[in-house]
Amino acid sequence: MEGICKIYDAIDEKLKFLSTSGIRIKILTSLLEAPKTSTQLKDEIGGSTSTIIHAARDLEKEKFIVEESDGYHLTSIGRIMALKLSEIIKTAYTVHKSEDFWINHAVDEIPNGILREVYMLWNHKVITSSTRNIFRTLTAYLKIVRRAKVFYGVSPVFVDAFVSLVKNLLKRGAKVNIVLTEDVFEEIKKINVEELKELIKNKSLEIWLLNERPPFAFTVTDSALSLGLFRKDGIYDPTQDLISFDNEARKWGIKVFEYYRNKAKRVLPEDLE
Repeated sequence: MEGICKIYDAIDEKLKFLSTSGIRIKILTSLLEAPKTSTQLKDEIGGSTSTIIHAARDLEKEKFIVEESDGYHLTSIGRIMALKLSEIIKTAYTVHKSEDFWINHAVDEIPNGILREVYMLWNHKVITSSTRNIFRTLTAYLKIVRRAKVFYGVSPVFVDAFVSLVKNLLKRGAKVNIVLTEDVFEEIKKINVEELKELIKNKSLEIWLLNERPPFAFTVTDSALSLGLFRKDGIYDPTQDLISFDNEARKWGIKVFEYYRNKAKRVLPEDLE
């Protein structure tokens, strides 16, 4: 981080220029979709036409946008900055929307590359169990995944209901891909190792073993993402799940799944002999 401190002064004024005007930020991020006229920007952003034009002229001076016959266009540097601004906005919104969820759980062990893209979870809700409904989180999770056609999961924790869920998915013809820790896999083997062997022979099921503990448990299906975290005391928290039905969140989940699958070893039927 020392390098950031050294280069900050070089772009201090640029950051102030952007961060002190919500209108400028909204114009930049809006133009990511397509070039727009001042009237179109006014209708989308709000405010007066003169305010939009004034902000646009400021952005032109800084070479972030350029006005052409069909409206304002992002320049090359404008597009780069607009993309990063949209990520920052989504990140801040993700944290703001579910502040207690993030503040009460540990994220220190989540790889920076994964955590850096948490903005992709901005369109979400958090399901929380309570003393009046202790199974609310589990019920919501099962409702989401029980009709999945495709299932990707990473789990460092063992839950009895998870085994029957996977068996039912396979019976329905779903494609199931799971990354488990070795400890969790050992617990599953204790239930019925012969049945497990037969399930693994099913081409619709792939199990991968990881020799490290992922800092979360999550599932991605063809329609949703479910994410659970560990508390700061190192105990997994089954009372809260972050749920999203947004395609961007699902893309995040698939990327994270592939990250851990690439570090894991696939289980073959002969491994259970």
